[in-house]
Parts: sequence; C-alpha cells; structure tokens
Amino acid sequence: MGKRMYYVFKIIMEAKGKTITSQEVLERLKEYDIQVDIKTIHSCVHRINEFFYEWIGDNLILIVRKGGLRIQKEFFEDGELQFLCDSIVFHQDLKSEDKKQLVLKLLQLSSYHQQQRLVHFQATEKSLSFSLFLNLSNIMKAIENKTVLTFQYINYEIEAYHLKEVPSLKGNKNDQYILSPYQIVSQNNHYYVIGYNEKYQGRLSTYRIDRMRFIQTTHLSYQDIREQFDMIDEIEKMTNMYTSTLRDTLQLECDHKLLRELVSRFGMDIHIQKLYQDHYLITIENTPISEGLIGWLMMLQDQVKVIAPTALKEDIKKRLMKMVSLYEDVI
Repeated sequence: MGKRMYYVFKIIMEAKGKTITSQEVLERLKEYDIQVDIKTIHSCVHRINEFFYEWIGDNLILIVRKGGLRIQKEFFEDGELQFLCDSIVFHQDLKSEDKKQLVLKLLQLSSYHQQQRLVHFQATEKSLSFSLFLNLSNIMKAIENKTVLTFQYINYEIEAYHLKEVPSLKGNKNDQYILSPYQIVSQNNHYYVIGYNEKYQGRLSTYRIDRMRFIQTTHLSYQDIREQFDMIDEIEKMTNMYTSTLRDTLQLECDHKLLRELVSRFGMDIHIQKLYQDHYLITIENTPISEGLIGWLMMLQDQVKVIAPTALKEDIKKRLMKMVSLYEDVI
C-alpha cells in the first residue's frame, strides 16, 4: 500500500460522518502534501478494496453514487476488536506505554464509528521495569537462530517497608543465568520459556518471562537435548500449577447453582447424579489432584463438599483445622 493509498484509507476510516465526499478527501490529502484528482482517489479506493477483499470477503469501502465514500465492512467484527483491546488493556505483564501503543495499532484498522461503539476500559496504571514485548522478541529470535541467552532472574527484598526488585544470585555465574531456549508457552496468563541450563544437567528448566531482565545473546555453544524428553508432557508439568502426576476420580457434592462454575473448570465431560432437592453428586474421572485444585475447592468454602478421594478430603480437613488454629487467639 503506497503513500496515497494509505492516506486515502486513513482519511476515510477517520471520517466522523456516515460518508465523506471525494472532494473532502481531496482537501484532506493536501494536509499530507498529496495533490491528486478525484479519479485518482477512486482508483485508490478500488485498490484498497482489492487489498482487503481476500481477508474480509467483501469491499471495505463503498462508493455511493453522489453520496461519497463510507466504510461498508470493518476489518474486525465489533466483538473481535473489543476482545483484542481488552486482552491488551488488562494483561498484567504489559507496561502502560506498550498497551497504549498496541491498542493504537489495532485501532488503525478500525473506523471512527466502530471505535465509538467500543467500551474503552482503563486498566490500573502499573509501573514495570521491563518490556514484555522486548523480552518475547529477544527470546523468539534466539529460539529461531538457536542462540544461547544470558539474563538476570529477579527476586524481591524488603527495603523501607516496600518491595525492591533484586537479581537472584542462583544463576550460572552469580546473577547471570545461561539458557539454550527451546520453546515459549503461555499458562495462567503468563509467558514461560523452556530450555536447557547446564547447571541443571539431565532436565529442562523453565523461567517466567516477566521475571527475566537484561536478556542478551551470547556466542556460547547452543545445546539441544529436546529429543530426550516428551516436550508436551514437560510443558504441562513445568508451567501449569494446576496439573499433577497424581490423578484420581473426583466426587463432589454441590448445589445446582454451582454447576456453571464446575463446567467452567472441568468442561462438559462430567457425570451428574441428583441426591436431594437441588443437591447433586458430581463425578469427574482422571482428575489431577494438585495444589491448584485444592486451592480452588477451598475458595468455594461451604458451597462444595469433597466426597472422594478420601485422601483429598482428609488433606482439606487438615488444612482447614490449621487455618482455624491461626485465628484461635483472635478476639
């Protein structure tokens, strides 16, 4: 898309009226030092439509006889654009500046009128000392080029009643970690890189990317030991706190109003048996019995009761008694 096409596209997308005349586009183009005639504008519109047609299956811009030009079909559906913008705005590992820049890029493919239909949420300002985009870009290039990375991995200390970010000293060389990166994965709304750190021979290492600082490439020899592992299984074990090697049949007693919550967590593949009134026995086969599951069950408090496995029920009882003991001295 050349300069003239770009600015014709930009002007039409930014039009606040339902349509914009070719003459108005002509006048606006002068702001960008572009001198053309109306025939050229229509030629640009046809080329813009050809450019987008294979993506959206229709003409992006409609030429209305004696009426001007207007957006006929958006590049994104309203729901798609709303979802993308919200995913950016509420991502906890993104700097405010990075969020704004990425949303602005997305909105360049959206008309003024579509932007008016969006709900523009304002996320809480969060000061971050790193750029997730920069970290991801550096790691992705290193994976492609099979290049070894060095970086700092952060920890926290308390200073004057506040948390202070400090580098971990458990690296290969004090605060310097060395990694042959293999793959980036996303779990629990965080990104991780999996690779090989020779300090931990015979196994893979996983690092949360938002905790990595000063990522640099080195000329050290790249070590690829992936063939020794089932990578899919390793990814599941190392990045998801809700998985476990221990699996069992989980049975829960709960009220009808909790069914949606259960489906959200376990999906539709659950067995339901009515007990009494609005209470049901829920059975989920082959469930990972993990810390994440226990935390989720305890969060539901008295809305759910574990029936089986017995070991899980006893574990939760012990944790509850320990919690009670913490508050025994509270008046």
